[in-house]
Amino acid sequence: MKLLKVSRAFAQTICIFLTLGLAAFGNPRPVAASEALHFSLASAVQGGRGPSALKDELGPIKEIQVKGNKKIEKDAVLAKVKSKVGDEAKRSTIADDIKAVHSLGYFEDVSVDYDNGLLTFNVKERPTVVKIDFEGNDQISSKDLTEVIKLKEYSILDVNKVKEDIALIQKHYEEKGFYLARVSYDVKPTAKPDEVELIYRVSDFDKVRIKKITFLNNKRFSDEHLKGILRNTKEGNFFSWISSSGSFKESAFKQDLQILTYFYLNEGYVKFRYETPIVTVSDDKKWLFISIYVDEGERYNVGEIDYGGDLLYDKKELSEATLLQTGQVFSIQKRNDDIQRLTEKYQDLGYAFVNVNPKMNVHDDSRTVDIRYDFEKGNLVHFGEINVLGNTKTRDKVIRRELRVREGELYNGTRLRVSRERVERLGYFAPGEVVFNTVTRKDKKDVVDLEITVKERSTGTVTVGMGYGSIQKFFLTTQIAEINLFGRGQNLSLAGQYASDKVSRSLSLGFTEPYFNDTLWSAGVDIFLVSFPIPNKYLEFKDGFDFKFGHPIMDDVYAYTTYKFEHLTLDQIRYDLDPALNVSDDVGNLSSVGLSIVRDKRNNRFETTKGNYESIATEFAGVGANKNFAKFIAETRFYHPITEDLVFRTKLEIGHTLQTTDKNVPPSEKFYLGGPNNLKGFDTFTVSPKDLAGTPLGGASELLYIAEIEVPLIKEAGVKLVFFYDMGNSYPTFRELITVASLKKDVGFGFRWFSPIGPLRFEWGFPINPVGNEGNVVFNFFIGPPF
Repeated sequence: MKLLKVSRAFAQTICIFLTLGLAAFGNPRPVAASEALHFSLASAVQGGRGPSALKDELGPIKEIQVKGNKKIEKDAVLAKVKSKVGDEAKRSTIADDIKAVHSLGYFEDVSVDYDNGLLTFNVKERPTVVKIDFEGNDQISSKDLTEVIKLKEYSILDVNKVKEDIALIQKHYEEKGFYLARVSYDVKPTAKPDEVELIYRVSDFDKVRIKKITFLNNKRFSDEHLKGILRNTKEGNFFSWISSSGSFKESAFKQDLQILTYFYLNEGYVKFRYETPIVTVSDDKKWLFISIYVDEGERYNVGEIDYGGDLLYDKKELSEATLLQTGQVFSIQKRNDDIQRLTEKYQDLGYAFVNVNPKMNVHDDSRTVDIRYDFEKGNLVHFGEINVLGNTKTRDKVIRRELRVREGELYNGTRLRVSRERVERLGYFAPGEVVFNTVTRKDKKDVVDLEITVKERSTGTVTVGMGYGSIQKFFLTTQIAEINLFGRGQNLSLAGQYASDKVSRSLSLGFTEPYFNDTLWSAGVDIFLVSFPIPNKYLEFKDGFDFKFGHPIMDDVYAYTTYKFEHLTLDQIRYDLDPALNVSDDVGNLSSVGLSIVRDKRNNRFETTKGNYESIATEFAGVGANKNFAKFIAETRFYHPITEDLVFRTKLEIGHTLQTTDKNVPPSEKFYLGGPNNLKGFDTFTVSPKDLAGTPLGGASELLYIAEIEVPLIKEAGVKLVFFYDMGNSYPTFRELITVASLKKDVGFGFRWFSPIGPLRFEWGFPINPVGNEGNVVFNFFIGPPF
């Protein structure tokens, strides 16, 4: 007889057909109470019920057993199942129980038998991983990789967790610059059948750096401009071997593409698109080449702007609050800022949960974008409890006294934002680690509790500086300061200076309480001792103290008054000194009062990247003492982040000391420039009027301008590259200052490392058109923040 050959697929189809036919036309045979039934994991995953005509109930459950478990306790298994002794055994419940037990992750297979009231769970345990090893990982140590993975030795082998760990290892290699690394795994049996060894096999290759990034079809912006927009994806440079510069990280690259899109939207190119970038690897597998094709489209302006919904202000007032106006180039950032501005206006009225929904209508024919803001004001909201979290050192009241919102008050968005800025500005907490979070109460939807979460940072600083001046020769300055003493917000500092001439030295101790006796008044005291040589004359000694009190005039503006007392004596007076100089005028007491106004809008006192600082200070000497003069100093600083990491800062300072009697102004009250904190291309204290011997005499007036740009060099290590330009001079009269005569100028660069002990500054200044003894380059080392 000739046999007919059929395919496996055909045979399976016939079987399914016959099964369905039996289910449709025949009555299923009843299950006897004594008949044993078997349920597998596969049937549970497929539904667990079988043909719909099968009866769900099987009979009562008299006993439940677990078989095959060696390491996992029976109770741990039964805790996951719904079937209980005394219940009716059901197919549907058993199917759910099988899936629940399998979800524990401890078993390779789970099945259930039901036989005359006995329900048995049969399990096959997964082996235990007794050893985890790595092979082929030449670039990263096994110890580091062990810390990356989540699966640990003597854990149950779970293939899904192994695959997750492979992804973590792959990501770790990518972050280290090994973009081509590939990871697989192998399970190796041991002498015991229930124990295995897990081996991760790595093919890591060498580090791959980005050689070149190319943009295609970009007409509006150059390649260099667009490459500067990419925040994390950069071409390799000289410092790539010690930093992550030039590394390719796929996740970071995707973020950069979003940043690129955002940049074009900010420039009005609302139709901007890019195609999937092409990444190619060099033949030696050391370099990557990235090509990005862009479609910039046309530039669009803002068309009509309208407002709708729950209007609590007239449209003119809302328009005055927004940055975008009709006719301007469209910017997605300005539109988002306008949403925030409009939101804050409603929040200032207590509508904490107002929704401002922007609707944009793009007109290709006129290349304009119409914007409509629809308002849903919601309900009025009050502040509930205010809680402070994470302040392990700083006391609650130090944070709370900076707040401009109070418990029980109507919600106010502006005051809430100002409160956060004031807490950030303290400088006690890590940048970006001051979080204000409002939580709506479940029982009262019109009340929100405020949670303030902070992360403490080191607030103590050690400042060390070295320099060289024509007066003191080599000198060393040190300062130890704490701006949050015992978490009370108090400021304590101890500073000293010692010079190689063995006579120039100083010592000072200062203490400030910013909220004296829990009031808005601040109070401070300084005690000091100074010796300073006046060339070709004598050695001046002065010791004394000062008291300082301050009070806010308005937000961010403070007024201070100061009383200072000094006792001045002379030593080592030259025997051949001209009697006409009348050095007795330089001996005696100095008693002065001062008044200053300060406006401080910096975002952080430690690491300022944004904001302004202005001050005007006056001092009048002659109150009950024999030293008489008036001193005026005005200063302004400006900080602006050009990009997230690139910071521009500038400072302008003008000072003048006025002689109010026929007695000379003390030399120590005059102006001397040069050194690491002003004209960095000139030796310390050398820029001032000089006598015929070239000795600095100090000026009656000063003018100083500094501009700096800080660029991150090794971001992970906190190393920055700085370029600076300084300009200024010290003049014998105010007339010469206002004519801006004979300005000293320098340019230079340096490296700043924000180390655990404070910012280390290594800077080289190059004077422009040096004269006389002025050198061609001056090196300054200083430990302490820039202005």
